This record gives sequence, structure tokens and C-alpha cells, in this order.
Amino acid sequence: MPNQRKRSRQNTGRRSAAVQSHGGVVGKLIVMLAVVAAVVLGVAIFFRVNQIQVQGNRIYSQEQVIDVSGVETGDNLLTVNKAAIVGNVYANLPYIRKVSVGRVLPDAIVIKVEESEIAGLVKSDTGASWYINAQGRVLGSSVDGFNGQIVELTGFTLVAPAAGKDAVASEGMQTNMEAALNVLSCLEGTGLIELTTAIDAEKGFDLVIKCSDRYEIRLGSDEQLDYKIWCLQEVLERLSDHQTGVIDLSMASEQSVRFIPWE
Repeated sequence: MPNQRKRSRQNTGRRSAAVQSHGGVVGKLIVMLAVVAAVVLGVAIFFRVNQIQVQGNRIYSQEQVIDVSGVETGDNLLTVNKAAIVGNVYANLPYIRKVSVGRVLPDAIVIKVEESEIAGLVKSDTGASWYINAQGRVLGSSVDGFNGQIVELTGFTLVAPAAGKDAVASEGMQTNMEAALNVLSCLEGTGLIELTTAIDAEKGFDLVIKCSDRYEIRLGSDEQLDYKIWCLQEVLERLSDHQTGVIDLSMASEQSVRFIPWE
């Protein structure tokens, strides 16, 4: 009997310890859930979008960028989908070439954009003229106007161009288009682009830059184009303002550059 009472007390103690342990786990779980709920509630209440800023815009107004972005005041700052904002802006505003989105605590979204300020003017296969940027994106029809710098691109035409879409060259002209856009891209960001009025890619192996009635620049192919543009800058620095003529860079890779003055 004494042994039975002893075993009974031991069993009762084990059950009591198990109940206490279970109660402790439940208590900790309740505390954790309360903390999570408080954090979620705090995020929902305090991290709201109250400001939407647009930076770098010149062609489009701040309202235009915000309207297509999909973000609104009152949205949760921490759960805003930045990739969706970038996609919305880029897809709906053709002159936007780059978009980035940042969060600024406690309540601001900043949309930074870079717009195309230089456009190539190209004929379509129907005879209409369209603007495209150096990345080959169609910006719009020439009837819409463009307040940046325009460079005429020849040697290829476009098929069914549409604003915001990638440019497609007519059959057999894709290489010419790529060469012309390569030249335009290399000229961007240099002082040379301000002199450029046209790029002729009719012969992909004999690209020509025209600078109004001052210079005709023969590049040859678009191989080593960065080096050729550097050579061109060096040549122009050595020419006086009254000198005009042909600058032949087609053999620049062999360290041969010629200037042929016009009569």
C-alpha cells in the first residue's frame, strides 16, 4: 500500500508538471501572437504612403507619372510593389527610358525617371516619320512633335511602328538599324551629339555621320566604334571653327585618320 500511494503521488506530480509545461507553451504562443499582431497593426497604421515624389521628369508632368504608376496615397509603404510601379511607368510613357523606385521612411515613395532627350527620326515603310531612341524604342509619330534633339536616321525603314514598342526594321534592314542605333548611342553623352544632324546607315559597312554643312564623318563599319568616336573628338579639337570637310575614320583602327577640306 505505501508503494502504491508513492507511485500515485509520482504520477500526480508528472501530470501536474505536464499541465504546467503545456500552459507555459500556450502562454508563450499567446504572447508571440500578440507581438506579431501589434507589429502588423503598427505597420498598417504608421507606414502609409503620404507623399509620392517624381524626380528627373521634364517631358512628362509629375501627375502623369503618378497616374500611371499605380501607387496611391494611403497604400502601405512597406508592401508597395516597386517592380510593378517601374513596369507601369515604362509601359505607359514611351519617352521614359529608365525608371527606379525608392522608399523614404516614414511615408514617401520616390519615382526617379530618365527621359529620352535625343531621338532618331526614321521613315516607316508607309512613308510616315517616327521617333525612336538609341535603345530602339519607338517614342511616337513625328506629328506629335519632339522637344529634344532630333537626328535623322537613314538606310532603313520601320514596319508597323507603335509608340512604346520596340522598333522593327523592314526586311533585310535590321543590321542597318542596329548599326545606326549603335552610332547614336555612342554619341549620346558627348558634345558631338549636339553637332549631329543625320546618321546614314544605308551601307552598314560605310556609316556616315553628317554635321549640318560643316562635316561629313566616315566611320566605316561600327566595329571599334567607341575608339573611332574618341578619335573624332581629338580631330575636332584640332580643327578651327572655319574648317569644314570630310573626316575619314574608316581606318582609325590602323591609326590612320584623314581630314579632307571642302573647297
